[in-house]
Parts: sequence; C-alpha cells; structure tokens
Amino acid sequence: MKRFAALFMLLTLLCGGVSAKAEEPREAAMKQHFLQLADEVTVTEDSVIFTDAVSAQPMEIKKTPGRTAILYGSLVTLWVEAGGRADGIVGGSSAAELYDTVIGRDISQDAGVTVLAENSAGKSWSTESIVAFRPDVIICSTAMSGYKTIAGPAAAAGIPVIAVDYNDFADYLKWFKVFCHLNDRADLWDGVAVSALDEVVDIICRTPGNRKQGPKVFSVFEGTGSTLAANTSATVIGAMIAQLGGVNIADGGGTNGVEHISINLEAVYAADPDLIVIQGHGGAQTQNVYGGNAVWQVLRAVKSGRVVDLDPSLFHNKPNRRFSEAYRTLAEMLYPEMDFD
Repeated sequence: MKRFAALFMLLTLLCGGVSAKAEEPREAAMKQHFLQLADEVTVTEDSVIFTDAVSAQPMEIKKTPGRTAILYGSLVTLWVEAGGRADGIVGGSSAAELYDTVIGRDISQDAGVTVLAENSAGKSWSTESIVAFRPDVIICSTAMSGYKTIAGPAAAAGIPVIAVDYNDFADYLKWFKVFCHLNDRADLWDGVAVSALDEVVDIICRTPGNRKQGPKVFSVFEGTGSTLAANTSATVIGAMIAQLGGVNIADGGGTNGVEHISINLEAVYAADPDLIVIQGHGGAQTQNVYGGNAVWQVLRAVKSGRVVDLDPSLFHNKPNRRFSEAYRTLAEMLYPEMDFD
C-alpha cells in the first residue's frame, strides 16, 4: 500500500506542469519506479534469484524446473503467459472461466495437466495429494491461506515453494521477469513486459489530471453476496485512478491504507462524482441497492450516464499483459474528450 502512495506522489511531481523538454526524464523516472521490484531480480546463466513474499533472504531457483504445481488461478495464467507449461493446477468452474478468458481455453482439460485442487482456497486442499504429485517447485499465493497450507508439508518433502504477492502493475513486472526467465524465455521480457510498461507510462503521462484538478471518481466494489464498499487508493483500481489524475472521493477522510470502506451515500452526494465505476459482478448489486434511491438518482454521474460496469477481465481478474489496455480503458473513462489510441 505504501508503494501506491509513493507512486502517486511521484506522478504528481513528475507530471505536474512540466514542459515537453522534460518528457523523457519524466518517463524514465516513472519507468524506474514501476521497475523497482523487477530490478531486484537477478538472472544468472542457470538460475533466477529473487525474494518472494515471505522469505527473509533471496531464494534461488534453477531455470526450466521440471514438474510444476501452480496453486492459484491467476498465477497459472501468468506462468503460461511467461512461456511456461503448468503441470499441476487449480481447477473448478471459476478457474475454468478464468483460463478460458485469459488463455483462450480451459487448460485443466489439456492432456498431461493434473488438477490438484478444485479451488484456490488453501484450507480445502489435500496436501498429501499435492506432495504425492512430486512437483519440483510449487508456486502459490499468500492469499486464501494458500502458502500457510502448503508451506509445511512441502518443506518436509524438500519441495521449494515460491510465495507470490501479486497486486499491481509493478508486481506483474517482477513476477513476469521471474517466470519468463525460469522458463528460459528471456525474449518475452522485452516483447511482452517492457512493451506493456512503455504503453502504461505513455498513457499516464498523456493524462491532464496531474496538471489540474482531475475528475472526481466514486469506485464501487461489489463483494460476495450483496456486499458493497468503496475502493480507496490502496486498492489496485484506486491506485490506477490516482495515477491517471483522478480524485478518488473515498480518500477524502483519510483511509490509513485501508482498501475498502463502507459507503456513506450522503458523503457521495456531497462529493457529487463526475464518474462512477463498478468493479465486480456487473453492477447488478449496485443497481439493486441504490437504483431506486432518490439521492443516487440526482448524482451528477448518474444523471449524465457516466456509471460504468468495469470489465472483470481487466479490473477484477489480473489483466497481466493487458495492463496497458486496463490503463487506457480507465483513462478514456476519466477523459472522454481525449484520444489515447
């Protein structure tokens, strides 16, 4: 979360009222910031050395590991994008939908692929089955108790575990670098990751929001059931809004790093946002809760038709190589008068 705040301050300084002559130094500084985590990854002839989400010291993994077990859906898609073959993976309907959306097919049905768990929730895993699969390396997330569940049994069996904390674009760049080099596909670093970086930085620097008061945005998160909350700038979508120069109305009272806060419709009315973006389940929950509310109906964004249901493949799932598309899509919402193509 501190990284989001630091990047926002950097962008404010770099993009605020700077002449065209300073464009290249500004872009260079921004790229350096996004690449900070990736630059900490060391690649040798035979291995990749990096710090994962739990290790106090860097870990070293040999390139082209044999059998892999990847126990989080979005990490499966990232591994495949980075040139890898996933041998043991998470299955189930949610994962199948994710694989079909991101990879283009449900790879759990591919020949030679073993489904080791029916979902990414670690508490439901059979650790005995995962260890019996005899992977050479396990890749899992720190979310949903994944790492906590598998770390002990894997250590007892002598299987290295890579714990991944993947939240934002800087994390994407780091883990893409780790994965593409583990898969001995160094060519993908420039062809995919650096290309996405160039596009993201270009989009951010073209927005006018950091040079003047940007558009006010209300970002709604639709959770499980009928849960609704406001995204602060400590979330991925909230950070992107700030980076693009938008003013997140959920940050008005100071959130101290909290990702989601309860929605106070009176406060939303007082802020009167220019744009409302809904992350989650297609906007149905938001419409059910607020659609008939008189206060909601008089909001500027509602009256002007600027209430947008965000594409889940870009803003709910990890967009991976499509991060630049996500940034461009959001920039076009914030500044409909501008062309970001």
